[in-house]
Amino acid sequence: MTARRSRALFAALLAGLTVFSVGSVARADRCAADSYRPFAAVPGASLRAIDYVSKDRPPVRYTMWRGTVPSFDGLPLSVDVTIPCDTRGPIPFVSMNHGWTDDKTIWEETGRSDTVGSTFRPGSNAHWNNIWFASRGYAVLTYTMRGWHDSCGPDAPGAIPYVAPPSSCLPFHYWIHTDDQRWEIRDTQWLTGALVQSGLADPQKLAITGGSYGGGQTIMNAMLRDRIRCGGAVQFTGVDACARKTDGDFAPWTTPDGKRRLHWTVAIPMYTWFDVIEALSPNGHGSDGVGVKDGNHIDPIGVPIQSYLAGLYASGQILKNGYYAPPGVDPTADVTTSTVRTLAGDPFLPQDPVLQNTITQFETFKSARGIPPDGVIPIFWVQGETDPLFTAFHPLQLANELHAYRRNYPIKLFFGDIGHDYAAERVDEWAAAHILMNAFLDHYLKGTGPAPAFDVTAAITRCLNHDARAELVTAPSWSALHTTLSSFKGLGMAYTTTAGPSREGILTDPVSQASVTQNPLSYRGCRKIDASITDPNAATWLFPLRHKVTMIGAPVVDVTYTTTSPDTELAVRLWDVDLASGMQALVTRGVYRAVDGPGSALRARFEIAPNGYRWAAGHILKIEVTSNDAPYYQPSNISAVVAIASMTLTLPTR
Repeated sequence: MTARRSRALFAALLAGLTVFSVGSVARADRCAADSYRPFAAVPGASLRAIDYVSKDRPPVRYTMWRGTVPSFDGLPLSVDVTIPCDTRGPIPFVSMNHGWTDDKTIWEETGRSDTVGSTFRPGSNAHWNNIWFASRGYAVLTYTMRGWHDSCGPDAPGAIPYVAPPSSCLPFHYWIHTDDQRWEIRDTQWLTGALVQSGLADPQKLAITGGSYGGGQTIMNAMLRDRIRCGGAVQFTGVDACARKTDGDFAPWTTPDGKRRLHWTVAIPMYTWFDVIEALSPNGHGSDGVGVKDGNHIDPIGVPIQSYLAGLYASGQILKNGYYAPPGVDPTADVTTSTVRTLAGDPFLPQDPVLQNTITQFETFKSARGIPPDGVIPIFWVQGETDPLFTAFHPLQLANELHAYRRNYPIKLFFGDIGHDYAAERVDEWAAAHILMNAFLDHYLKGTGPAPAFDVTAAITRCLNHDARAELVTAPSWSALHTTLSSFKGLGMAYTTTAGPSREGILTDPVSQASVTQNPLSYRGCRKIDASITDPNAATWLFPLRHKVTMIGAPVVDVTYTTTSPDTELAVRLWDVDLASGMQALVTRGVYRAVDGPGSALRARFEIAPNGYRWAAGHILKIEVTSNDAPYYQPSNISAVVAIASMTLTLPTR
């Protein structure tokens, strides 16, 4: 974070431009954007304007207003607003929202195609950052969300790292609320509304985007569209639309003075979640709705993705990036209590009060799944196929919900080898996505170009053939991406137990393995290991391939089994084995929790995470079913011996 802030200051010094306060009068030789007064209507807002020249040829001239702005409840947020230099009147607006552990500078670069602010993700910021949008005539809001870094986090002046924020933040709910519609989402709506009220943002041209944690911000704002979610604090100034509303109620989104109703024009979420419970504790009942009907995501309570859950928790307050609520103080944001209980493992009983509250808070207030559709907003969701944190299920489940609400709902999808570890963050796939994303945004903010096609594009991901050219497939719908089904039936009895973890499980973990090999924030790439490595505890089937097999979609696993446990985990790993190179690559994985044991002749039929992948002729398709895929999936506390009598794998192919 410090390097990015130093870079911004250095750029300002190079430009030799003047810094002045909100009350200053812009001279004729300065950027016209200096004449704007962002957040002038918000009491206590304190910002300064800095004129910049980007490193591009030709350069982009822009003004950045930087400072603090009280949010709807009065909590001071660290805010930047980038404005094109020679602009007048209300202009199109983009809110860019940062990820978990990041701050407002993650989307702030030194050039249109630059990635200085995000060297660990070289594709995502090129032609998708504050300078790029300023060059296209857009105003850009970047701010640090509450509880992180300089928004009442450990980097705020006067904070005591690891312990508490500055005293000025203590009267407020200063802690991380994990993208709560009543808090972080309303913060974004408040800041955007204030920029409309100040005359900067055009109320008919409001766009929002962001990735990961910022992607959750984006899709929840999109689903709320013209509404806010009540239940947070009382609004400290202006007209509070939530007055006399109860917790969870909806109210109109307006400017702070209440005089103008607002709505988002367009949304572009990236590598994020639709249902955070499905992401962090999948039970195997979620699906794309094609091979298996999408089921209940919370009954039974799923299998935590243990390494990610522990890593996400540690990267907050422990690693001095943000502050959590003190345990027991705020049941709507008690991250510590929820995490400790989840990491303690099964049995997960529905009547457990901590689990009940966790599910209610995350399903209702921290997931777009908890927001009923109301009206229409064009959405372009860009998601990873290889992302083990937020799988491709999430945009597909939203698309299914929206198409059930309105058959021709305007949602466009793009899937690639992008996202969180162990996605490869393919620059060529990001470049293809950005062409489509910018055309989509320009159409709705500028009225340029043809209306976008609301189709689906998916990459054929490259792992063992790492240097192959990018291959993208587009179809009118997700199901149209595959035209056939290919089935593989395993013969004979196979066994697995809860013993472990195995060497395969350790080597394929996206978090701990990244820590071993490189910095977890910089490591990227699919999991390839020696072909001789096997898991003796897994039920394994091998299928030599005479012809190439191209999959796009979610594999369906169908097993009949006997178990000794009332609570059985069935984790699946799907591999591509190349004996010629001596390597094998993890293609995709998934898990299913069954609570119908102990018993025999039981059946589980479920999907594992979708991907686009091609097995070459002569390779071996390997599938494993194990009751211990630690440390990625949390191992059960209840010992089990599972005998699998039959296994059928069905791939959506083309």
